[in-house]
Amino acid sequence: MQTVRPHPPEGTVPVLRAMQLGQHALFVLLLLVGALRGGGSAGVLVLAGAEFAWYVSGLWFARRGSRGGIWLAVLLAGWLALVSLAPDFVWLAFALFFLCFHLLPTVAAIAATAALTAVAIVASVGHGTANPTAAVLGPLFGALVASGTALIYRQLVRDAEQRDALLTELTEAHRELLDAQDELVRLQRETGATAERARLARDIHDTLAQGFSSILLLARAGLRSGGDTAALLGRIEETAGRNLVEARRVVDKLRPSELDDAPLAAALGRILDRMRGDTGIDAELRVDGEPLPLPTGFDVALLRVAQSALANVRLHARARRVRVTLAYTPDEVRLDVVDDGTGFEVDAAGAGGGFGLTAMRDRLAELGGAVVVESAPGDGTAVAATLPVRMLS
Repeated sequence: MQTVRPHPPEGTVPVLRAMQLGQHALFVLLLLVGALRGGGSAGVLVLAGAEFAWYVSGLWFARRGSRGGIWLAVLLAGWLALVSLAPDFVWLAFALFFLCFHLLPTVAAIAATAALTAVAIVASVGHGTANPTAAVLGPLFGALVASGTALIYRQLVRDAEQRDALLTELTEAHRELLDAQDELVRLQRETGATAERARLARDIHDTLAQGFSSILLLARAGLRSGGDTAALLGRIEETAGRNLVEARRVVDKLRPSELDDAPLAAALGRILDRMRGDTGIDAELRVDGEPLPLPTGFDVALLRVAQSALANVRLHARARRVRVTLAYTPDEVRLDVVDDGTGFEVDAAGAGGGFGLTAMRDRLAELGGAVVVESAPGDGTAVAATLPVRMLS
């Protein structure tokens, strides 16, 4: 058996509230009519008052979640007593039909309704009536109408509860979606910060670190040779000035200063000229094919790869000669940096050489390109960087 529900559950649509209020009003009205037409005897009035008080007590039971079986049984027993005293209480059965369907499972409610209908017919006939047909058909039609209305009400309540459950699920799903969006924003922020740190690390390695290394090499060479101090300081000043410019451009995410007023090939030529003057290494530039207009990102990536590879030559290779080749084909642009220095061991995965080579690979991979390094101890080093250009046409 279900709990007494004199009031509709939270979230029930207004029509259900109106139906329940109508049920309460119907019970009170039929009870009042029976009491007024039942002869007005003290026993009838007292029993009717007790029936009303017990009906109202159902509100108290409902608030405490009590089961409604005992409450309904006592209410029906009071009705039977009233019917036995006055036939005018027979029509109170119409309100009791609704309570049976409201509190009992469907099968039990139908059985209880049939029993109440039979009692109403017997009571009407037993008390004597001028119209036996009406005494039989009235309760029957009343039971059918009440049963149909109660079943519709039960379905409406079930639909309302399903809507409440769906609304709760949607609210929870919306909350989870907001939490997921917050987490996504946090992850995007962390990813952006990581990407920015990686960019700064690559640019610092390819520019500032190489510039500081050049200053260090110039200072050491000057100390060993004991040559013209003014000329040495001038070269150090020039290198430090370029480093300062690059530092500002790295912070501001600007293109390298070498590319401001010259194409990529000319920028590479100036880098090689400075390398030749600083170290005495025979540095040569070769351009193959017809130069193509490349996006700024492509020019910057290839220039940074060249700077990093040439810095390795300057610092570690002990090379006497280095050749840089910039080749254009319809499918790709390729940059080769080959030296005749000491070389190093490249492992099976093609790695080696520390952060510089890793930065080269990452930089080219972001643009769909690749870097291949070939080297062996005593055999020099070849760095080949390629970027696809077919997609640009």
